[in-house]
Amino acid sequence: MIFFSFIFILLETMMNPKPANLTKRIPMTKSFVLILICCSSLLFCTQPNKQINQEFDVSSAVKWTMNSAEYQIITEHLYRTATQNIDTFEFPKESWVVVMDVDETLLNNAEYNRQRDLLGLGYSSGSWAEWVKKETATPVPGSIEFVTQVLDEGGQIALVTNRERELDSFTWNNLTALGFPINRYNTCIMGRSQADKNSVSMEGMINDKDLRRSQIASGRAKYCWEDYPEVKEVWNRPLAIVYQVGDNIKDFSQTTQENVDTKAFIKRISSDVLLLPNAVYGSWE
Repeated sequence: MIFFSFIFILLETMMNPKPANLTKRIPMTKSFVLILICCSSLLFCTQPNKQINQEFDVSSAVKWTMNSAEYQIITEHLYRTATQNIDTFEFPKESWVVVMDVDETLLNNAEYNRQRDLLGLGYSSGSWAEWVKKETATPVPGSIEFVTQVLDEGGQIALVTNRERELDSFTWNNLTALGFPINRYNTCIMGRSQADKNSVSMEGMINDKDLRRSQIASGRAKYCWEDYPEVKEVWNRPLAIVYQVGDNIKDFSQTTQENVDTKAFIKRISSDVLLLPNAVYGSWE
């Protein structure tokens, strides 16, 4: 009501100005501009800013990961089965290694995804790096027990993650703080580098983790010992990859969404691969 009264007064003044001998008449064009400015200002002040403090919905996939009994049961069952398989595994005579992904395989990042959903935003490299540096991801159910079993059996673990390599120290800190029994002798973490991104154009490299898997198997993964020369002898040697664990089809050698033979892959489950559920993101998007 105040707004419309103000507009009426301005229009009345413009259309019926006072005599020239009492006051100067405001030119028509200037009066009109003045009215527009005032109207715009009042409208801006009276309309709530919908961008401020607006909370968006959390996706069903994130809710399922965070809240459902099903997610807990499935991941823990899969890891428990794999742990039992490792316990009865016939290991090769040579040194052996289990290659594992990190995100949604060892570390649960559902809280990051929840926060982004609430803001109405998706993944961004900047926000992801900030999340990783907080070192607050939680363990995927069953993952600590599996890692413990692998190491107790005398195996080594190679963490081949697509977190950028400069974030490796934060990832390591997060894992050790959660109780994963890892050290530089039994575990190597290999974040993604530009060389990995470029490697998919090389012969024999199907996805951007194949190069690192190849380096681990051949004992050429220099990154495992460059800053820790005391552990060189345990990584600078051929290692038989006996098991691969991940939540994305690209976490497995020579495999992509486009080339995977699903029937053949299913036969490998519980033999040399463990595939975990991830409905939030992946190469399927």
